[in-house]
Amino acid sequence: MSNIKILIACHKDTALLDSKILIPIQVGAAGSARRFEQMLSDDTGDQISAKNPMYCELTAQYWAWKNLEADYYGFFHYRRYLSFSEQKYREDRWGNVREDTFSDAIKEKYGLSDKQIEKVVTSYDLIISEEKNVASMPGKATNVYEQYQYGDSLHIEDLDCIVSIVQEKHPEYVQDLKEYLNGKYTCFCNMYIMKKELFHEYMEWLFDILSEFEKRSNLHDYSIEGRRTPGHLGERLLTLYYLHLKRTRQIKIKSLQTVILFHTEPALQGNVSPAFEKNNIAIAAACNEKFVPYMAVLLQSICEQAEQKNNYDILVLTQDISEKSKKILSLIIGDKSNFKIRYLNPTPYIQGCSFYIRGHFSIETYFRLVLPELLPDYKKILYLDSDMVVLDDVAKLYNESIDGYLLGACYDADTAGLYNGYEPNKKAYMDQVLQLKHPYQYFQAGTLLINLETFRATYTVEKKLQYAASRKFQLLDQDILNKLCEGRVRYIDMSWNMMVDYAGIRKEQIITKAPAWLNEMYLEARKHPKIIHYAGSEKPWNHPEMDFGSVFWQYARRTPYYETLLRDMTLASIQEKEEKRKWSRKILGGIRCVRDHGIGYTLRYLKKKKY
Repeated sequence: MSNIKILIACHKDTALLDSKILIPIQVGAAGSARRFEQMLSDDTGDQISAKNPMYCELTAQYWAWKNLEADYYGFFHYRRYLSFSEQKYREDRWGNVREDTFSDAIKEKYGLSDKQIEKVVTSYDLIISEEKNVASMPGKATNVYEQYQYGDSLHIEDLDCIVSIVQEKHPEYVQDLKEYLNGKYTCFCNMYIMKKELFHEYMEWLFDILSEFEKRSNLHDYSIEGRRTPGHLGERLLTLYYLHLKRTRQIKIKSLQTVILFHTEPALQGNVSPAFEKNNIAIAAACNEKFVPYMAVLLQSICEQAEQKNNYDILVLTQDISEKSKKILSLIIGDKSNFKIRYLNPTPYIQGCSFYIRGHFSIETYFRLVLPELLPDYKKILYLDSDMVVLDDVAKLYNESIDGYLLGACYDADTAGLYNGYEPNKKAYMDQVLQLKHPYQYFQAGTLLINLETFRATYTVEKKLQYAASRKFQLLDQDILNKLCEGRVRYIDMSWNMMVDYAGIRKEQIITKAPAWLNEMYLEARKHPKIIHYAGSEKPWNHPEMDFGSVFWQYARRTPYYETLLRDMTLASIQEKEEKRKWSRKILGGIRCVRDHGIGYTLRYLKKKKY
């Protein structure tokens, strides 16, 4: 087996592939206060790590040149890889193949196994990212020179300086340089794989030019992006070196597509253990960046009801919550020693699955389906929807026994009312599609006490996700869980998931059609709710006057997001009024059209008009 080393340049903690060839290296380590585990670092031995703000990923290449022994040297980024697949994939306007995140399916799709990588690499002397046509990209550049000239924070005199250095020190490259800069094609991102001899030759040549550039240039007053100029120039020099080799030598060269991943946060899998040794109350909630202010209210309410004797292990399921938002949420926890909040990215488990999404729902609603696999060291967990307010200590619910059950949940009186006459189509759907044996035992999935051990023993993740993606379920994962857990649910007091009177019709019009025992159960829960669930598209952050809306704002005032919530409510109110005015104008216009031209003309006009 050939000794192939492809270094993955990382400036932050990131998801990584299990590979002996793809090796992560922390770049700029000399200037970082944090070291990433299981990574090489570019600040050992002979190195230029401190120059990373200027040289970017080239500090990893310099380190490999001086400190690493291999038969083949390669370099990718933490979120950009080359595809080793024989299949050609659709690209965006920048020439990238776009993917969301890592998964086994992605690894297989793009041939990122060690076996496939070795097969391709050992067949060539040089592998490089495909040439990109800069004239077809957004902007006004018609060639490579202009593409640099019009680049944000770049200065054309720096490229001119490189031209002068190449002319003086490496005149054999001048022909290729002129054709390259006047042409339309270039290779981006400093990504390539070279045989040892070529790599060492390239490093000598590259850093000879860049060292001379450092002597002749002054980047002192450049912006942060501008100071990355040596890295930008390195991309152009790599393309020049490649074009020169292609013209002057008989070597085997291969171009590969670039794959970019948009979510590379480490998905804490397999090693996520309970945060506390004793009285660990595990709570999960799913959230995206947009929903953070509302989940903050849930978190605030949990904290205010918590008892000191318990330890609260908060696990947020997310694919995109920013570091800024995480810091703000941590302010709610403050210095509470019995609270810990962590963030898990479940998307590798659902990558490639096509789930039905509608209305106000988002992909995050499906995250709860993979909790058993995401948390192999946990026996059970309390899952809460993020549009809730907690009015009692959730440890009381968590400590309820669910032995022998898949989960604990509350009856759904709303769905029962829909089924029992309010919405005729609901009965047909539940009887013919879900085919539940006991429709009135349908539960609401906003509060779930999940027996993770029993779930793992009962269903594989593949079986769950296959069923979840098998059709368009009306209530998405809630329908899915009701079918999967039928007959194995422990029903808990409805006060732990008291749904508000949505739009003023849920309580008096829908739930009154449910069996009397469910209606009574719901009315009793309203008297002493332990968890208020703002289920439905009407939310208190847009409609503070709604049922139990004042309770939401009672807790919202004590979060760091109070002002944000006020702003968003104001904007939503303005937008809603504008929508009403727009439709009022259309209705009035229709009335005038009927008055002036008659109903026949109006109907013909409406058929042509699209709103």
